[in-house]
Amino acid sequence: MVQFDAADASRLTTCVRHTDMNRIESFAIALVLAVGVPLLLLTLCWFCFIGLWILEGETGESHGSHGSAAVVTVLVMSVLVGIVINIRCLRRWVQGFYQANMKLMTFLYLICSVLTIGLFMGVPIGNIALGILAGLYTGRRNHHAGTEPEAFGRASRRVGLFSGFVVAAVALPIGLLALFAGEEPTVRSLVEAVWIPYSKIAGIGFILALCSLLMLLQYWLARGASILVYRGWKRKPTELVGKISRKM
Repeated sequence: MVQFDAADASRLTTCVRHTDMNRIESFAIALVLAVGVPLLLLTLCWFCFIGLWILEGETGESHGSHGSAAVVTVLVMSVLVGIVINIRCLRRWVQGFYQANMKLMTFLYLICSVLTIGLFMGVPIGNIALGILAGLYTGRRNHHAGTEPEAFGRASRRVGLFSGFVVAAVALPIGLLALFAGEEPTVRSLVEAVWIPYSKIAGIGFILALCSLLMLLQYWLARGASILVYRGWKRKPTELVGKISRKM
């Protein structure tokens, strides 16, 4: 008969805790990855072609209909490659989703943030959604790891600060570009809508204020999302939020 000591029992408990995902959660993760991987490859290829088109415009080169056919072919191939990757790796990725390397996850988050701000034409709605996803991931990761509320509070605060900083960092250049590269009337109308006499300095101040508000909004949305899905404590959610806030 196989004998288990206390250390073995502890390791077994930790292993079970890490893999304790219900079917709905597993399906949601699989759905996000199944859609996200091909979409990420498609977006990367699309922005690469945009860069090439800009370069062609500067050099005066053009490939006409043949170039358009090549674009469509490569975009379709990128989606197919994403599907093949999912077929080979999706099950393993779902099983190890909450044990992924945080440096890799941070890098992917930054890449997706840059692509998203371009995909939404400079409007940071997609980046706000990414921050909420980061909060959800943090909450469930800490739940499955059995993290204590005090430690989770620190993790929740970090993801809020990080996602808030990222959304402000990607929105600021877009705002300044709008001010100095042909969209000044739009900025002027926004500044004057809040009864502020317009000037370049006022426009810059208005953009900085909006970025600060975005950062604050993203902070609380990411933190709120992480707290909402963190269920590793048996007290009521309001007590959990209060305890986390006091420990911060």
